[in-house]
Amino acid sequence: MAASTEHPVSHSTLAFGRIYADETGESHFGALDFNMSERNFAPPAPPFWVSRMDEAVRQGFLVVPTGWVGDLHPAPVRMWIFLLDGEMEFEVSDGERRALVPGGTLLLDDTHGKGHRSRVIGGNIATLAMVEMPVPGH
Repeated sequence: MAASTEHPVSHSTLAFGRIYADETGESHFGALDFNMSERNFAPPAPPFWVSRMDEAVRQGFLVVPTGWVGDLHPAPVRMWIFLLDGEMEFEVSDGERRALVPGGTLLLDDTHGKGHRSRVIGGNIATLAMVEMPVPGH
C-alpha cells in the first residue's frame, strides 16, 4: 500500500480538563487549551502539529484497585494523569463529577484546599500514567 502524500487534518489547539482550587480552597473543573504549531519535529519525517514543551519533574505509573475510593483530598503533587485502562470518576468540592475513560487526560492542579474525590468505577482496576509537573512560581 502506498503512503499517503496528503497532509493530516490540522489541530491548531488541543483542550484538556483540569481540577484546580480557587482562593477559598474550593475545587472546580476547568479547561486548558494548548496552541499547536506545525513543526518539523522529527526529521526526515514530515512535519506535524506540536505544542509547547513544558518541564516535568518525574513520571511513573499508578495501578488503582477495583472499588478504590479516595475521599476528599488535595492532589499529592501537581500532575497530569493519563488513564490507560479501567474507568475513574472525579468529583470536585463544588459537587461536579466527571468520568475518565481510557485515553482520558486530566491535570490535577489542586495541591491545596479541599481537594477532590476520586474513585475507580466499573469492574476493573485503573491503570494510569502520571507526569509530575513543577508548581508555577517555585
